[in-house]
Amino acid sequence: MKILIVDDREENRYLLQALLQGYGHTVSSAQNGAEAIEIVKSGGIDLIISDILMPVMDGFELCRKIKTDETWCHIPFIIYTATYTSTKDEALAKKIGVDWFIVKPCEPDVFMAAVGQVMEAVSHGDIDPSLPLPEEDVLKLYNERLVRKLEQKMLQLEQETAALIKTQADLRESREKYKTILDNIANGYYEVDLAGNLTFFNRACINILGYSEAELMGMNNRTFMDEENARKVYETFHHVFTTGEPYRALDWELIRKDGTICYVDTSISLMRDNDDKGIGFRGVLMDITERKQAEKKKKELEDQLHQAQKMESVGRVAGGVAHDFNNLLSIILGYGEILLEKLDDDAPVYEMASQIYQAGIRARGLTRQLLAFSRKQVLEMKVVDINQVVTGFEKLLRRLIGEDIQMIIAQSHGPLMVNADTAQLEQVLMNLVVNARDAMPDGGILTIETKAVELDAAYVGSRPGLIPGAYALIAVSDTGTGMDKDILERIFEPFFTTKELDKGTGLGLATCYGIVKQHQGNILVYSEPGEGTTFKIYLPLCAQKDAPESSPEKFSFPVAASATVLIVEDDPQVRRLACRILAGQGYSVIESDDVTDAIAIAASHDAPIHLVLSDVIMPKMKGPEAFAKIREHHPEARVLYMSGYTDNMIVRQGILEEGIQYIQKPFTIKGLLEKCHQVLIGE
Repeated sequence: MKILIVDDREENRYLLQALLQGYGHTVSSAQNGAEAIEIVKSGGIDLIISDILMPVMDGFELCRKIKTDETWCHIPFIIYTATYTSTKDEALAKKIGVDWFIVKPCEPDVFMAAVGQVMEAVSHGDIDPSLPLPEEDVLKLYNERLVRKLEQKMLQLEQETAALIKTQADLRESREKYKTILDNIANGYYEVDLAGNLTFFNRACINILGYSEAELMGMNNRTFMDEENARKVYETFHHVFTTGEPYRALDWELIRKDGTICYVDTSISLMRDNDDKGIGFRGVLMDITERKQAEKKKKELEDQLHQAQKMESVGRVAGGVAHDFNNLLSIILGYGEILLEKLDDDAPVYEMASQIYQAGIRARGLTRQLLAFSRKQVLEMKVVDINQVVTGFEKLLRRLIGEDIQMIIAQSHGPLMVNADTAQLEQVLMNLVVNARDAMPDGGILTIETKAVELDAAYVGSRPGLIPGAYALIAVSDTGTGMDKDILERIFEPFFTTKELDKGTGLGLATCYGIVKQHQGNILVYSEPGEGTTFKIYLPLCAQKDAPESSPEKFSFPVAASATVLIVEDDPQVRRLACRILAGQGYSVIESDDVTDAIAIAASHDAPIHLVLSDVIMPKMKGPEAFAKIREHHPEARVLYMSGYTDNMIVRQGILEEGIQYIQKPFTIKGLLEKCHQVLIGE
């Protein structure tokens, strides 16, 4: 039998065609009534099955045309539609000649039963379009089958609904119990899907990250990690997913909502579904931020202690060297000065003796520079002009840098007066210039700039060690290789150097730092890799300048009858030099190389002892202790201490406290006589 299907929906045509062909029928199809008329005109159609609502020509109009045409009115017509509002639609269909009315959806066997009923009625000549068709049998079959299926479906739905309600209740109870337990543990708990999006977490996790529950739900782990840590987390998750083995990750850095960093240790395991397929990850977070901060603080304190110990050790070594070296320099300078006084200016050896003496003077300065990094040396402070210090040292600096480096001096227009030790400032300049030279192996530009600056509270607030006020600025800049952040953080550490082995001690910048700090100033550094480096030295400005030094004066010293000096010095050469200088000026000199002997001499000496000239550090007893015992026998005595030591030991002994006189080795004849005179007359 050849059947024509008319429906505007392709899927409906396809399903009916497959069903009818399965029962051995030949099937044609049309999208609307107009196409159907053209197919009917070609002849051979035994049955038409049509939808109602279609464009161009609907099913009712198609039925009228078929049933009113004498050529086609014999063709049975079935309406198969989902557009069914009431029995009036069915009654209307039958009045216009529809042989059967089927409502979608319909079971295939019911549909085919209706088709069979129609075709059987056609074969027996029982179809009369003007009368209702006898469809009770088909409807009864359909209704009975439909009722049975509905009952089965209803029963199944009731059972599934009851099971679902129970399962949901169990899940809700289990989840609440689960969440209550997790919310009461100290550590964070989290679950994420395979993409790293949070699907579950407890209260501790919220507290660790600082986000609200609503903000965290669905948040990807990359949100609270930087790129480096996100990559580390991805690699960890990938390892757990591919191996299936739990993993413990340490020291993850997470970024809280407020931008601060927290550190966590976490255990990670794979979550699986019923088919053992990985669906996500779960883990426990332990907040170790306080522990990490404590470890960091401990490390900083250990580093500071280590640096302090290094500084103290080197200071002790340097102090010991300075003591012995200054004793030697005292001999050189003392006898050199005596020799120059006894020689005429035109004597053949006068120039050689003068060079020896000048070399001793320079060596004394080098000794002070050696000890500068300990920041305990005795400075020769006076008001100086920074511009003059730079200008006076310029020639030496130019010899240091070589011909391939251009040096530019940019000085302030007016004087920059500071209270400073000129030799120490020259040491700072020399160290900075040498470093700048080494940073420009292929040549470059070195700029030394001086100017007055006013630092306000806003500027010094971010730079520890500075206070608001007027400063003299010395800026030393180079166009060299520059430094990165890690190097800048350690630049002033003793023994830290970026130079090759045996090409740097790491004390140069530490020395600069110590000298500047001892001058109540500060030193800052600015640098970027490949962009050169600038060191800025800030020294407090002074309001006045010292009077120019006058030519040596002739002092009137006490005569021997009125001034007796007890010299206590364990170094025989220094002791003999001091005795010769003082005796040469008419002092009565008592000599002692041992503190015990000096105390015994003082006890047995009936005449007054006006002055005790004592070394600070000696075997058996320190100078202040020996003087205290001498004062028991000679309360009239005054004291002048001398020492080659300039480290922390002298400060601890109270040598530099107010009212106590002190002379630094090596001393000159004039310097020793002036100091003795000042002590004796009480200046």
